[in-house]
Amino acid sequence: MFKFDELKNIHLEISNNCQASCPMCIRNIHGGLKNDLVKISNWSLDLYKKVINDEVLNQIKKIYFCGNFGDPILNNDLQKMCEYTKTINPSITLRIHTNGSLRDTGWWSDLVSMLPKDHGVVFALDGLEDTHHLYRIGTDFNKIINNAKAFINAGGKAEWAFIRFKHNEHQVEQARKLASSLGFEVFTTKDSSRFLLDTKFPVWNKDKETTHYLEPSNYSEIKFIDRNVVKNYKEQIKAMHIECFVQKEREIYIDSFGHLMPCCYLSSTPYVPISHEGDAIPVKHDILEQHYKLVESLGGLPKLDIANMSIKQIIQAEEYQTVWKKYWNEDKLITCARVCGKNAEVSSPNKQIISRDSL
Repeated sequence: MFKFDELKNIHLEISNNCQASCPMCIRNIHGGLKNDLVKISNWSLDLYKKVINDEVLNQIKKIYFCGNFGDPILNNDLQKMCEYTKTINPSITLRIHTNGSLRDTGWWSDLVSMLPKDHGVVFALDGLEDTHHLYRIGTDFNKIINNAKAFINAGGKAEWAFIRFKHNEHQVEQARKLASSLGFEVFTTKDSSRFLLDTKFPVWNKDKETTHYLEPSNYSEIKFIDRNVVKNYKEQIKAMHIECFVQKEREIYIDSFGHLMPCCYLSSTPYVPISHEGDAIPVKHDILEQHYKLVESLGGLPKLDIANMSIKQIIQAEEYQTVWKKYWNEDKLITCARVCGKNAEVSSPNKQIISRDSL
C-alpha cells in the first residue's frame, strides 16, 4: 500500500444520518425497514480539524464528502468544515454528494462562499417529478431543484446524477435538457448494480407490504448476479486479478464512526444486513468473516480508529502497509475481487459480479 506522503484523496463520511429511505441503501431494508446495525453518528468540527489537520491538508488534492449511509448535508458543521479546509488549502478540490432535499435556499447560497474555487456538488436526481420519489423515498423533487438553483445562481458548480431504472429510463433526455437549462455543469447517468439474483426488487412500507418494484433499465450494460454466479463464486474469486482502485488513486476512506479503511466498500461490510438475502446468504457470511480477519490482521479496530491514531500513524503502520498482498493474491477478499477484480483469463472487468457504483 502507498505511504502517508503519497496520500492524495480522502473520502469522508461526516454523517451517517439521512432523511431518505432509498430501498437499495444499506440504511434501509427494502426502503420500509430500518437497519438497526447503523447507529447515528456525526463528526464534530473539532474532530474534523484534529484529523484533517494542516499536515494532511497541505499535501492532499481532494476531499469527497459522501459515505456509505448518510448525507453530509445533515452534519450541521459541514459549512464550517468547508470554510476551514479552504482557508488552509485554497487549491484543494471539495466534492459533496447529496440528495439535495435538505436545508433552505439561503443555506445553499451561503455554501458557495465557503467552498474553494475547485468544487462540485452532486445532486442525486433519479428522474423527474413523477418518478424521482419511487427510488429517492423521503425526498422532494421540487425542493431539490430549488436548492440546486439557489446554489448555482450563487456561483456554485452543480452536477445532476441520474440512476436509470425501468421506471425512469424514458426521462433521461428530458432531464438532461432540464439540467442544462438550470445551469448544471455536468449530467451523468448510471445503472444500479444492486440487484441480487432477481431483477425485480420489492419496495416495502413500514408494515413490510410491497408498494412497488424496482427493475433495471432495459439499456443497462451491467450483467447482474445470477444463481449460477452465487453457486460458483469461490471459483470465480480465485480467477480474479485484483487491481485496487484506491491504491492507484492514493485514497483512503474514514467512516462516521472514525474508522479508517482503504475504501467505502470494505468499510460497509459489518453493517450489511444479511437476513433478507435468500440464496446469497452464504456469500454474505463469507464476506463478513473475511472482514473480521482483515481487521484482525490490521491490528484490530483500535489501530484503525482516528480517536486513537492519526491518519499518518494508521497508514504508516507495518500491518497496513503489508497485509494487502495477502488479501489480493492468496486469501482473496470477495469484496476486493467483486469491486476491483478482473477475470485473469480474459483480462476484462468482471461485471458479472459487480460494477463500481455509488447509490
